[in-house]
Amino acid sequence: MSFVKSALVFAAGALVAVLPGFALADQTYQIAVADPSRKARRVPVEMRLFPEEILRSCKIGFGRPVAVVAPVSGRLTLDVADGREVAPGDVIARYDTEALERRAEEIRLDLDYIRARLDYRAGSYRENTRAIHSLDEAEKAATRDYLADQYAEMKRLYGQGRLALGRYQEARRKLDEADAALERERRVNALERQEANLEVIRLTHDVRKRENALAEAEEKLDNAVVRATAGGRLVDVETTTAVDGKLTVDEGDRLALLVDPGQLGARLQFSNAEMRLVRNAEITVTPADDGKPRSAGISAVRALENPAERDRGALSTEVEVAFRDPEGPALLNRQATCRFAKPSVRPEPAVPVSAVVIKNDQTFVRKDEGEEQKLIRVELGDISDDYIRVLSGLNPGDFVLD
Repeated sequence: MSFVKSALVFAAGALVAVLPGFALADQTYQIAVADPSRKARRVPVEMRLFPEEILRSCKIGFGRPVAVVAPVSGRLTLDVADGREVAPGDVIARYDTEALERRAEEIRLDLDYIRARLDYRAGSYRENTRAIHSLDEAEKAATRDYLADQYAEMKRLYGQGRLALGRYQEARRKLDEADAALERERRVNALERQEANLEVIRLTHDVRKRENALAEAEEKLDNAVVRATAGGRLVDVETTTAVDGKLTVDEGDRLALLVDPGQLGARLQFSNAEMRLVRNAEITVTPADDGKPRSAGISAVRALENPAERDRGALSTEVEVAFRDPEGPALLNRQATCRFAKPSVRPEPAVPVSAVVIKNDQTFVRKDEGEEQKLIRVELGDISDDYIRVLSGLNPGDFVLD
């Protein structure tokens, strides 16, 4: 028997009656009624709201846990045990800082040396170099000017025929050499100034790199103590990999979970189709022990990366729900039923559960058409408040016999 048909019998008291006068070809009809001896009554097909819901078994754990993670890689010692109550700012773990302090000191010494070189290159070295260049260029310019005056005089004398050609040509050669020497000095000095500027730029870059490295090392030293960001209880404290009471961790490794003892929750997985209902549903968590529903809310949603599901286009989503309960830890690890319900957007035709007749694993109702009664096949849906939704076979305004 299907779930709906089983529910029909159960909802009406699990009593089955064989109705006389409704037998065809030696077949009998079964109808679930509260009292088989009572007289059938005429009832209308009503329009009712049927909630959409998803029921899942779940296991109660702590709700809204906050992960305490290692801020940096290294070796640390945990100062707390599992179940410890902490306040905001309490120390949870301490790093071994010897290696960090040694690294920071090395960076400081390197930074001091590079800064000294930068100060020298950008200060006295640059000023002295410019002064030397100016003196060298001035000396060569003075020589060139002297030779230029001498050449001009010899050119005048040569034009008057008072100077031999050889002496005139010698004066011209010396002037050309002086011009070339001055130009060469200027090019060499300009190149040296460019190289000096590039060295200053390189040293400035090195200083910034060392400053950033030092700031990072000092930040790691500041983070050498892991503190609680909020008050609560520490659970699932990592001790399995401890050696001599110390852990070797990578940045981001989880050290413990910080929870509120009165905040409970559960974790479930849903398909994409189910998530359309889950996201806006009214949520309750009902522990199996007492059967009392607790109102809950979604605390976290996380897409699950599964290559096989991604290839099929059927991704799953993990949903965490949370609720508060004064019993707190007493409900931990207990089985419960998580219910995600959303009212239907519009009323649907429905008849009493007791009006349904089952024959050969099919569902029927006795439709009252005035002077006669007709047994018609119907397709049924959800059950709510002893009424069952009619998917096909009846319309609002029809009457059936209950």
